[in-house]
Amino acid sequence: MSDFLEMMGAPLVMALILVAMHAHLGHHVVKRGVIFVDIALAQVAAFGVAISLLIGGEVGSDRTWLIALASACLGAWLIARTRTREERAPQEAYIGIIYVVASAAMILVLTQVPHGGDEIRHLLVGAILWVSWSAVIKTGILYALLGAFLYRWRKPLARVSTDPVGARRDGLSLRKWDFVFYAILGVVVTSSVQIAGVLLVFSLLVVPTVMGVRLFNDSRRQYIYTLAVGVAAVVVGSALSYILDLPTGAAIVCTFGLFLTLQVVLEPLLRR
Repeated sequence: MSDFLEMMGAPLVMALILVAMHAHLGHHVVKRGVIFVDIALAQVAAFGVAISLLIGGEVGSDRTWLIALASACLGAWLIARTRTREERAPQEAYIGIIYVVASAAMILVLTQVPHGGDEIRHLLVGAILWVSWSAVIKTGILYALLGAFLYRWRKPLARVSTDPVGARRDGLSLRKWDFVFYAILGVVVTSSVQIAGVLLVFSLLVVPTVMGVRLFNDSRRQYIYTLAVGVAAVVVGSALSYILDLPTGAAIVCTFGLFLTLQVVLEPLLRR
C-alpha cells in the first residue's frame, strides 16, 4: 500500500482535481448538446502543443502552455461564432470539422518533429503517471481560480446552457457567454491535455455526466453522482494500472467505459 501511494500519490490527486473541475464543465457540455466540444478544444490545444514542439519547446513548459492556450482560445472563438439564430447546419457539425482539421494539422506538424510518433501517442493518452507534485499544486490553484469565475457567472452560463432562446429574449448575448464558457473550457483542457491526454480529458468531461443524467433529473444529485463515479473510476483505474503495469490514462478511460456499461445493464434495478 505504501509503495502504491508513493508512486501513484501525485497522479491520483491530479486525476481527482481533474474530476472535480471537469464534472462541472461536463454538465454544461451535455446540457448544450455539444458533446464533442471538449475533445475538439482538447485537440486544438494539442495542435498548439505540436506547434511549440516544432519551434523547439518542450511538453509542460510555460511557452508550450501559452501557445496551446492561444490555440485553444482561437478554437473557443470559432466555436462561439458557429451558433447562429438560423442554424442551417447543427453546431456539432462545425465542432466535428474543427476537431478533424486540428487532428490532421497536429499530425502534419508532428511529422516534422523528432520522435513525432511518440508525441502523438503522448497527446492522446497523456503521461499522468509521471506528473509531479508541483504540477498538481499549480493545476489545483488554476482550477480554483477558474472555479471562482464559474461560480460568479453561474446564472448567465446556466441560462445560456439550458434555455438559449429565453436567454436571448432576456437580452443576454449568446455569443459573449458562449465565448466565456468555451474560453474557460479551453484553459482547462490546455492544462489537462498535456497531463492526461485527449482521450482521458473527453472521458472525464462526458462519461460521468452522462451516467448522472441517465439516473437523476435533479441537477444537484446528478453532480454528486458524477463526482462519485469520477472518483471511483480514477481510483479503480489507477489501481489496475499499478497492479497490471498498464498506462494510467488508458486504464482510467477503459474503467469509465466499463462503469457506463455496467450502469446501462443494471439501470432497471438501480431505478427501483
